[in-house]
Amino acid sequence: MHKILKALLFLTPLILFIWIDQLHQPAKEIATAVLIAVAGFLAISFWRSCVNAMAGKGQAKKSEFLSCLVAGNIFLLLIILACYVYPLGGYLARPLLMEHSTADAPAILVLASGATKTGEFQLSGIQRITHGVNLLKAGRAPHLYISTGYSTRTGHLEYGWVASYTQLLNLDPASFTIFVSPEITTTFTEASYARKALAADNIDTILLVTSGAHIYRSFLTFSQAGFNVLPAPVHNRTNIFYSSENYLTSMRAALHEWLGLIYYRLRKRI
Repeated sequence: MHKILKALLFLTPLILFIWIDQLHQPAKEIATAVLIAVAGFLAISFWRSCVNAMAGKGQAKKSEFLSCLVAGNIFLLLIILACYVYPLGGYLARPLLMEHSTADAPAILVLASGATKTGEFQLSGIQRITHGVNLLKAGRAPHLYISTGYSTRTGHLEYGWVASYTQLLNLDPASFTIFVSPEITTTFTEASYARKALAADNIDTILLVTSGAHIYRSFLTFSQAGFNVLPAPVHNRTNIFYSSENYLTSMRAALHEWLGLIYYRLRKRI
């Protein structure tokens, strides 16, 4: 039992870091500040316990548990450093990849992938929209649908950059439709909204465009919603390593998808 407790203390910083990364603002900012403050306090307590131990004061048990927590924090920092330098996220995302469909469909549906706090695009969003437009121009479907999300904090920021980007690409307005609704907040609600919207056009088969790590959960979610899904991921086993702005972001995206799969399974959404 003593060893199990020490192991749990050692892994606590890593578990908390992964959990905090799944939170939305401002909860993420508050939790991060608390984690940093607690880690700092533990470091100071550990230093004091070491000083007391050298002075011959009996605090061995407390020092032992503190050393596990401090070692866990150091381990977390090393993992973050490794993820920043090496493409570990790409390897973690590889099992989630799906082969790109070669079949045509009545429609292409692109999941647009967020926006910055100032309403600007993110790399994954540009990749997805560009891939969807390329499929449209290649004649893989007669119409392109782009799904944009909604945030209770920022509103329809995603819609703004998507609309601007489609204008920049000089697309025929009749060739695409942008979904914008407060109902679209997650992949699950996105699938539900798309099902209702496309049912009006009698469309149930789609080429689904999203990032490589996201394609598997999206495929399962949209299939559960009633679509015949033809996967059209932006990334493959080679370029998945360069799917994000940096390797650390790739790792966070891959972890998010693995945790999302577990959550969706538990909620019976897939």
